[in-house]
Amino acid sequence: MKLVYEAAAVGAGGFAGAIVRHLVVSLTGNTIGIVSVNVAGCLVMGFLAQDSRYVLFAATGFLGALTTFSAFSGHAVKLWSSGSYTTAIIFVLINVLAGLSAFVLGLFLKTS
Repeated sequence: MKLVYEAAAVGAGGFAGAIVRHLVVSLTGNTIGIVSVNVAGCLVMGFLAQDSRYVLFAATGFLGALTTFSAFSGHAVKLWSSGSYTTAIIFVLINVLAGLSAFVLGLFLKTS
């Protein structure tokens, strides 16, 4: 029965995270939206990293659906394929560097 509750927590979080990602990307456009949800998700993940009470719903479910490596990868390839080489490189660098920085900031905020 515990597994059913855990799966429900992940599913509910994923449902909410996917909706939020769709809204953000729809309102801001692919490039800004994907960067925004990835960086925000990294910040929150860093903040929640040490708190197992929220792992299934918030981290695995919500943040797993909110931040998406497939959307990031697909958009980077689309930018590159369309000849927007500089934008593609900047997009990848911002996602990776800002995401890592946001995660570390989240860890710092949690411990302070």
